[in-house]
Amino acid sequence: MTPPRIEALRLVGPAATHARGRLVAPLGATFRSDVAARAVALGPSDAGDVAAVARALPDPDSLGPDVLVVVLPSVIEPPSIGNRLLAVLGRGRVVSRALRASALVSRGYVRVAAGIDGEARTDLVWGFSPGTESERVIERDSGQ
Repeated sequence: MTPPRIEALRLVGPAATHARGRLVAPLGATFRSDVAARAVALGPSDAGDVAAVARALPDPDSLGPDVLVVVLPSVIEPPSIGNRLLAVLGRGRVVSRALRASALVSRGYVRVAAGIDGEARTDLVWGFSPGTESERVIERDSGQ
């Protein structure tokens, strides 16, 4: 599936501080703090299982309706010479597409999808906060 196009994303998540200046924004976007759409940066403790990834995601009910949330694939390690060397060599850890998508669904995001960002060649997973009352009712009725 083709990822959505967007001008800017807000970098959030447990590893956002370590990721600033080290990541290129996906989708041809830029990172800004004044936009609704989010890009979630995961750290080493957020990549173990669906529950860990889900805890790192923003609560969809705290976002406005139809807010895009992109879960980035790379595990952002704290800065160190060794971690930077591994990243340059392309040996950084990544979180699987299935794990990221499952976490979005488990948190109640809707229209969850995945695809390759054509510009950055990054494997992205994204979803949207529930935007209609019917989407929110389905989320509540499913026990989420």
